[in-house]
Amino acid sequence: MTADDPGSTPRPTTMLPQASVIGTVSSGRVAGDRWYVAYTQSRAESRAVVHLERQGCIVFWPRYRKTVRHARRKKSVLAPLFPNYLFLRLDASRNLWRAVNGTRSVVGLISQGETPQPLPHGVIEDLIERTIAGGVFDWTPTFKIGQAVRIANGPFADLVGKLEHLDAAGRVRVLLGMLGQAVSVTLRCEALIAAA
Repeated sequence: MTADDPGSTPRPTTMLPQASVIGTVSSGRVAGDRWYVAYTQSRAESRAVVHLERQGCIVFWPRYRKTVRHARRKKSVLAPLFPNYLFLRLDASRNLWRAVNGTRSVVGLISQGETPQPLPHGVIEDLIERTIAGGVFDWTPTFKIGQAVRIANGPFADLVGKLEHLDAAGRVRVLLGMLGQAVSVTLRCEALIAAA
């Protein structure tokens, strides 16, 4: 039989439930929904995300951009902020969590005894606020040009200077007063803390 035959039965198409895109988690909460931690197989987070979203789960997978060197080349890649762990928002009272434990690439939910343990309120919400599009964690602190900053480590540790430049790659230029003149020093933004 062909599709044009009047006696043929059309194949039903199944629509998968629409889950949130990684990193664009809605702020609306459903009563009973909590955040849980799923432990995944090694380096299988992306496959686990696909399978969990097909089941209708809301998945949060925080990642960060890092530079990898291989064969004299530098490449910027996304790496998991918490390797082998994903965060799921679900209602454990509906027993959806048993389906999560049987999902491909997922070892299981972090549990105490038989029941999965939810994360404290606010933990994942704070992480979500620190992410930008696609669930990428934003490392750039909230410094402003001209702000007084203290260098936390390295040869200039504990010196206070004025923030002169801040770029998206995480490099900062700080103007320090040394030996009676202003000296410009380039550092990583992780080396700075706000001066009190």
